[in-house]
Amino acid sequence: MIRPLMSVAASLALSAVAHAALVGTYSVGEGAKSATLQFDFENGNSHLATVRWDGSLNGFDALQMVASAVPGGQLDFQSFSFGKFVTGIGVGGDYQYGEGDLWPVENWWHYWTAEGSSAFTEAMFGASDRTLADGSRDAWVFGSANAPAVVPAPGAALALVALGARRRRR
Repeated sequence: MIRPLMSVAASLALSAVAHAALVGTYSVGEGAKSATLQFDFENGNSHLATVRWDGSLNGFDALQMVASAVPGGQLDFQSFSFGKFVTGIGVGGDYQYGEGDLWPVENWWHYWTAEGSSAFTEAMFGASDRTLADGSRDAWVFGSANAPAVVPAPGAALALVALGARRRRR
């Protein structure tokens, strides 16, 4: 009875992976602390970057680290007296640009934050004002006020794939 239940759980988890369309995972920087940055593009693709550092790091600096280190990385922004407004992000083969000037079309990047395993909440502050902690999670979602896609941790996805492969060999 346990095996079919595990099979159903693995199938559901794998279907969630496919639905989230996690197309790229990256590791950037070095240090004892780590945080993840997720990027959700209008085409349904999501990218997940793990950023490592020592000392202090804010959300915008982490975004710059990712943009300068991953394939296809790009960061476009405008500076204002109140801070920086992110207009374009590129990761992997995906890129989106928007200035929020096509209302009611949401052509801008929405910034979301979470700590540990808590749910994401849309930030009411800029990435430069956010000090990351070990285990922080940030997400950037383009063109939608919806919460970030649910993507598994890279290790969890690999474990589920291995579980499925092991089950088939028997």
